[in-house]
Amino acid sequence: MIQNKGKRETNAKKVRNKRKKSARRTRGKCEAHAQILQGHTMTSMTSLDMGLTVAFSVVVIVNLVGNTVVCLVVFRYHGMRAPVNYLLVNLAASDIMVALFIIPVYVIKWAFHHPSGTAGDFMCKFITGGNFIWIGGAASAFSLVVVAIERYFAVVYPFGDRWRLTNRRLISIIIIGWLYAIIFNLPLFFVVRYDKRGVTHCPEHWANEHLAKAYTIACFFVFGAIPVGAMAVLYLKVLCNLWNRGNPNNLGVTEQARIRSRLKVTKMVFVVSLMYTVCWLPNLVLYMLSKYEPEVYAYGSVPYIISVVLVGVNSAINPFIYALHSNNFRQHIRGTFCCRTFRSENFVDSKLAASL
Repeated sequence: MIQNKGKRETNAKKVRNKRKKSARRTRGKCEAHAQILQGHTMTSMTSLDMGLTVAFSVVVIVNLVGNTVVCLVVFRYHGMRAPVNYLLVNLAASDIMVALFIIPVYVIKWAFHHPSGTAGDFMCKFITGGNFIWIGGAASAFSLVVVAIERYFAVVYPFGDRWRLTNRRLISIIIIGWLYAIIFNLPLFFVVRYDKRGVTHCPEHWANEHLAKAYTIACFFVFGAIPVGAMAVLYLKVLCNLWNRGNPNNLGVTEQARIRSRLKVTKMVFVVSLMYTVCWLPNLVLYMLSKYEPEVYAYGSVPYIISVVLVGVNSAINPFIYALHSNNFRQHIRGTFCCRTFRSENFVDSKLAASL
């Protein structure tokens, strides 16, 4: 009996010790989890994180204000409703999309704890993963190529109506452009998922490494090499045409005004295309290289950060280019904020120039 009693007491002590150890482990896990949660708050921000947050906040504000003004100017003033201007409005809409989805990815990510599980996957695919930034970029590239084509025919064939961009063609082109941007980026909605272990919470999880490399190469060509090459060829042809053109003084006053207006707009959209090339190509190159040298070009590296900042700047800079190159646009900005309207005499010829 005494031995049995001793065994029972020993077993009871073992049970109590196990419970204490389990309680300590549970308490330790809770404390560790609390520290992890704290690591995702504002207290974990470094000076670099703070600087980037401020920089992207400024970019987003400038983007939203500037591109909204572009849309208001074109829709408010009848003399600005030319096909090329509607293409620039479409470009402004794609830039606004970039700004709106920069906010959850780079501006307010420190202010909330990213959910996990199914909710985390949904957030990554549609909000915090940056997929819509890529859609906006694809739509921008498509719009700029269409603008280059429109400018080519406007300058090289200024008096021909065969290639004129009608409203029906314009609507079709805009719809096709957005469908193309969405379809090309659809794979991202399947491979981007939540992962709490990564530097970013929303990395890509490709089933095959070769597929990942193939997609990044395709992005480089579809977003960068092909549109930039097409724009370069078209604007080079425009330049050659201007170089070989005879004396424009032989034309009438109306024809001269039309050509001068179209040349001015062509110079402006060429600068817009050049800025797209400078700002987007570094990010596309690094995105492609990240699949081959992830340690060097991964998320959070200095080259990566610089390339993302350039993409943000590109989405905000176009309204400034319009203002610098177009007196009409500057006038209409003042008119928009001062609630004034301008008569058609303020244009070179509102029916012919009708452009930014």
